[in-house]
This record gives sequence, structure tokens and C-alpha cells, in this order.
Amino acid sequence: MPILIAAMAAVSVLAAASAVVKARKGRWWDAASVVLPVLGVDLALLGAGRWAGLPLFWAGAVLVLAGFGAEGWSYLRTRNAERARQPGR
Repeated sequence: MPILIAAMAAVSVLAAASAVVKARKGRWWDAASVVLPVLGVDLALLGAGRWAGLPLFWAGAVLVLAGFGAEGWSYLRTRNAERARQPGR
């Protein structure tokens, strides 16, 4: 169990560092798409396997879905910006 907790902490720290870099560049949706799924998985793992932890599990699932939504929104914004830059379209 301590190895699982250490792995979760390491992934969370790496995701936070990546999100900070993206946020400093002004790419907020990219930062959210990195942090939200990682936090969601952490919450889901903390709440898995116990009835008392069921709300944590569902909160984690919602955060993961929100992260995927932020990723999709970031992709659409990038795609539309690329189309606007191309001449002749």
C-alpha cells in the first residue's frame, strides 16, 4: 500500500508541474486537462473498496470526466485557431 500512495503522490506532483508550465503559457484548458484527471483518479483510488468512500469515488469520476471535457475543449480551440491562420479558408 505505501508503494501505491508514493506512486499516486509522484504522478500528482508531475501533473501539477506540467499544469503550472502550461498555465504560465496561458493555456488554461490544457492545464485543467492535465490536473483534473489525475486528481480524479487519486480520489477514486482513495474511495474504492469501501462503502464510506463511495462519494469520493464518484467525485473522482466526475473530475476525470471534467478533465476529458477540458481536453476536448482545448482541442477544439486549437483546431479552430489553426483553421483561422490558414490562408484561403
